[in-house]
Amino acid sequence: MQMIPKMIAASIVLGLWGATAAAEDIPYVSSEGHEYRLTCTRDGYVLTSMAPVSRFTGQGAATQVARRTETLYLGRSCDSFLDVAGAGTWGWANGGFGAEFPGGLRVMFPRQELYCAPRVSYAGACRW
Repeated sequence: MQMIPKMIAASIVLGLWGATAAAEDIPYVSSEGHEYRLTCTRDGYVLTSMAPVSRFTGQGAATQVARRTETLYLGRSCDSFLDVAGAGTWGWANGGFGAEFPGGLRVMFPRQELYCAPRVSYAGACRW
């Protein structure tokens, strides 16, 4: 068995590390076309919009448009929170992941998977 020279081995490792770092910078895109950055915490996932998001709030004549950078929290116990919608639930399936809130608001991420490096174990419990 032939040994790989140290320079080549180091280049391979650095190349793989660079590919992993680049993959972590890829934004998550909602079904509405909004881009989000993922942060992983001990309590769950945090998705923060890269640009302001417009959402309707209120009902009837009291309806307003809230336009701001949005932070979507997806908790370890399948709970979710979005400031314009309040508390809800979230889950994943083979077709992606998303969150549902009272009043019918859904923030969905089709054909995407939440990923943190190193891998965290709390994603498996929130299935739809």
